[in-house]
Amino acid sequence: MEAGAKTAAEVERLATTLDITNTLLSAVSSTDPVRALAARISTICRGTAVIYDFEGNIVASTGEAPVQLIWNDVAATHQRELNLEIGRWFVRTRRVALRDGVHVIAIASRGEETLDQVGELLLDTSERLLGAVHGIRYGASQRDRRDNEQLIASLHDGVVPAREHRFWSRLAQFRFPAYAPVRALEFAPLSGSSAAESQVTALLSRARGEDVPFLVMLRRADMDAPATIAGLVPDSPAAESWIAGVSRQFLVGASAPFSALSQVPACVREAETALGIARQWAAAAQSPERLGPVLMDRIDLSTWLLSHVDRRQLDARISGTLAALESASLRETLTTFLATGQSIAATADALFVHPNTIRYRLSRVEEEIGGPVTSPFVLSNLILALHPELIARASELNRDTPGPFGGAPAEDLS
Repeated sequence: MEAGAKTAAEVERLATTLDITNTLLSAVSSTDPVRALAARISTICRGTAVIYDFEGNIVASTGEAPVQLIWNDVAATHQRELNLEIGRWFVRTRRVALRDGVHVIAIASRGEETLDQVGELLLDTSERLLGAVHGIRYGASQRDRRDNEQLIASLHDGVVPAREHRFWSRLAQFRFPAYAPVRALEFAPLSGSSAAESQVTALLSRARGEDVPFLVMLRRADMDAPATIAGLVPDSPAAESWIAGVSRQFLVGASAPFSALSQVPACVREAETALGIARQWAAAAQSPERLGPVLMDRIDLSTWLLSHVDRRQLDARISGTLAALESASLRETLTTFLATGQSIAATADALFVHPNTIRYRLSRVEEEIGGPVTSPFVLSNLILALHPELIARASELNRDTPGPFGGAPAEDLS
């Protein structure tokens, strides 16, 4: 009789194990397997299931247990497993090592006996399934990444017009609208260092999070240049918003929109020019993360002209134009005056001096350069010579649009 009872108990235990495993396993086929897994765990334990990432952000959660209090106890220790009591809740947690970092599975129930009966089994099975789901996702992500890089590399190499339709069908696999305008992008770290694969991954992840179709690859224009990141996005409001957000971590240059894929190589060069402009602006700025992206179809005429001349000849001309302005305070005053739309009051506020001081300094500037700063010819030369500094100064002054134009009307200097 005793052996029979043991056998019956073992059969019942195995049946329970199989039932729980099958219930949790069915979550894998769901469109959101992690959330489905949490929902099934909470149903079995008649309580709450939570999955946290390594920073304590909730990846998935169902139930009414105090999830923040649970995380506070988890974060206070490095133990792999915890048994807790929080109010009327009995909680068990386990740390799980996954490819994208350590996660924590927590199950909570108001019945302690429930966790005693199935808690260990739930955690064991959930750990294996969570690892399987992340493995599947990682494999799919790697395949997508490889296909992504191969496609953008092919487009960079050049596509003949007769084969464009084939490449549009491949772009459709990455959710690009067929034959709709796109932009070529170039990204560089704000620090000026070479771009890294980890930054490519971060950009791709952010694009997916904001539902923006994005082709991307790491590239180096020549062996002596730092690596940059090349991209392709649709010309859409969502993509433009994403580009603006990314520009807080990267210098960004973007081509004008185009819809003929045979134009990709030319537009890549345009994006490289835009990135070069962004680098010049950043070199003159105290806070380059506030400059925003450089979109070639949005830049002003001065910026466009300056980007299409020989840099060495331009630097020589600029040095000659500004040679008379040796005083740092005069140059700062002039730059701020132009960046504020030639406003005496705004310049005085920005430099924390009296407006009369600004008027005096500007009169000194006029003496040094040999002409009035209100003259359109003098003004145009000064704007071209100081252009990167004006863009940077305007961004520091929180102007709506980067650049030296706009703002308050010019004031009489007398």
